[in-house]
Amino acid sequence: MKTTFRQPWTFWSYALSLFLPFFLGAMVFFTVIVELIDLFGTLWRYLALDVPALSILKVVMLYSPTCLSYALPVALLFATAYTLGSLYARNELVAVFCSGNSLASFVAPLMVLGLLFSVSTFFFQDNVVLKSYREKVLYSRSLLGQNVSLSNSNLAVIAKDGRVVYRAEYYDDASLGLSGLSIVERNAQGEPLARTEAVSARWDGKGWELSQVRRFVRAADGKWTETSFGRYTDPDFDEEPSTFRSQKLDANEMSVGQLAAHVAFLKRAGLPYQGALAERHKRFAFSFAPFIVIFISAALGGRFRKNVLLMSLLSSLLVATGYYVTQMITMLMARTGVIPPALGAWLPLAVFGALGLVMFRHART
Repeated sequence: MKTTFRQPWTFWSYALSLFLPFFLGAMVFFTVIVELIDLFGTLWRYLALDVPALSILKVVMLYSPTCLSYALPVALLFATAYTLGSLYARNELVAVFCSGNSLASFVAPLMVLGLLFSVSTFFFQDNVVLKSYREKVLYSRSLLGQNVSLSNSNLAVIAKDGRVVYRAEYYDDASLGLSGLSIVERNAQGEPLARTEAVSARWDGKGWELSQVRRFVRAADGKWTETSFGRYTDPDFDEEPSTFRSQKLDANEMSVGQLAAHVAFLKRAGLPYQGALAERHKRFAFSFAPFIVIFISAALGGRFRKNVLLMSLLSSLLVATGYYVTQMITMLMARTGVIPPALGAWLPLAVFGALGLVMFRHART
């Protein structure tokens, strides 16, 4: 009785003692690979512009959290497969199974570790990766002389569920100002109630303050009256300046909260929002990747008896590539409206989760 209680803990500690060194080594290896792929894509540009080595190193350091995020699922898959493959090649798994412990029981600490990584990955992605990635993109662009402006021209924005429509010739993001502004107010049926024209407008923190204004208001009998103002404000003219910015923002640079606000704005403005909504679902779905890859590799690792290192590395790359390609296809379908955004984000996880379940049921145990 006492022996059977202690036995699982012995196996679990042994499994973790083998797994952790492989995992740390794989994390370093795959992180460096991802880092080099990104660096070699722009290195010739840095060299052509005589960018200092320390500046290039800063770009590399800013990109390292993103590389860690990409490398984590592949490293977990490789480390799990290699650990179990090594045990199988040395016939140690046979001893584990003969002691009365199943494969599920033996890999339980790895599955728990996968769940912990899944939870931590979500917060790490939202609070660390996105911030460092934004800084890396901005710094890299500044080194290459590729400054991006959020100012916009010839824009139209629908706000207040269609009750207020803005039309402006130009939005200046630096001064938070609009020029050549025309605002139409409508009723629930879409009929115009008023039209306000202004030479310029400035954001005062709560709403838009219009200058050199002509305002046209429709009376109950359908006649229009005109009034002129030097300055004019209205509580309904409170659409945030971010709404008027050029939509060049990359969804990959937005946090989950920012994506939610962005989706709400796109819906409110009547613009396509499927891509942004799919990206928001993807943030939650991708955080479960560490758990899924450990689940798959637990069933996969015990199948290799020869060339364990090579086969573990090959299987890890194949499974990871298959997952990312599947996710790329489903996300593309979601962005184009072929499938719902939620399905595009969660389908790869469901497919590979089902694959892992089937493989696990037929694994040696």
